[in-house]
Amino acid sequence: SQKLHNTTNIYNMQTMKQLILAATILLNNAPLGVQSFGIPPPSSLASRTSSSFETTIAGRARSTHNGIIIITKLYAEQEEEEDSSEVAKEEVTTDDEEYSPQLDDDDDNTNDQADIDATNQNVVKEEATALKKQLYQLAASYDRGFGATSKARNEADDIIERLAKINPTKDASRGIDGCGDGDGDGDDDVPLKAIWRMVWTSAFDVVSLGASPIAGPSAIYQDISEPPVATNIIDFIPRAQTLFPSSLVPPSLLRAEVKTRASVRSAERVGLIFESVKLQPVEFLGRKVNGLLPALNVDFTWPRTVLEQVAQYVPGLEGTIDGEENADALGYFEVDYLDEELLIIRQNAPGGVFALVKVDSCEP
Repeated sequence: SQKLHNTTNIYNMQTMKQLILAATILLNNAPLGVQSFGIPPPSSLASRTSSSFETTIAGRARSTHNGIIIITKLYAEQEEEEDSSEVAKEEVTTDDEEYSPQLDDDDDNTNDQADIDATNQNVVKEEATALKKQLYQLAASYDRGFGATSKARNEADDIIERLAKINPTKDASRGIDGCGDGDGDGDDDVPLKAIWRMVWTSAFDVVSLGASPIAGPSAIYQDISEPPVATNIIDFIPRAQTLFPSSLVPPSLLRAEVKTRASVRSAERVGLIFESVKLQPVEFLGRKVNGLLPALNVDFTWPRTVLEQVAQYVPGLEGTIDGEENADALGYFEVDYLDEELLIIRQNAPGGVFALVKVDSCEP
């Protein structure tokens, strides 16, 4: 009986140690859950002695055996929730890491490309500005080409060729025939619509005007303010007026206007059909005579009208009178360069280039 009593005591002591060990683990890992069952947290237990600590835990462990089991379950559930949260965070982080760099790369590529495009545009604009400055200097030095040497013409041709390679306006003939597509408004739908004043030319038919001993060319315009009408304007002044001051030679001016009708031959080619020529005295010996003296008009439309009527009875001739079906028909110019201030065109026969700047008016 005494041996059996000692064995039972040993068994009880081992069980008590296991309970104490379990409670200690719970206290260290789940203090909130343990407090709800009346077991003090580790911070309050730390101030107690080892023997009193074991006695307190043993007593409460015996009275709350079921509570310890519940605490264990709560702790296990809490661990599962924390594990699930960690797994979810890792998945989200992984997704972000896999997706975000791609977005960043795309954004970086887009930004880099935009920077490259902007840089290229700035470089082209700077080059165009420098080339136009050189052309203007030649025009001022050699009287718009009338007094140009062979070297000056070659320099101007080289500048114009380089400008043509960076022409910012594509489909320059768009809307010149007065039949816009309706997608734009104002000048945006007709790039050539403006009044242009010549600053340089190498065209022989114009340069030769400067050789006249009677009158010389003054301002030269191309008025395309009302397409499809394109009017070439040349102001003539007496040769003496260019040699002597106005106090000795009162100013006089005669204006010649060549009216043409423009059409689209290709993206950069504009066809011209001559309709009339008018010679109008504007000023005579210092007095305005515009409207006082009659103008000389020559109309070129009536021969074409007769030909159009005849063409109705001649197979294959109808529709070719104005050169509309033939892009290489006589009377056209090519646009080499066009921006908001400068127009460079190249005429067919007899050849030559014209550089013109945009102006607000062509009033003499």
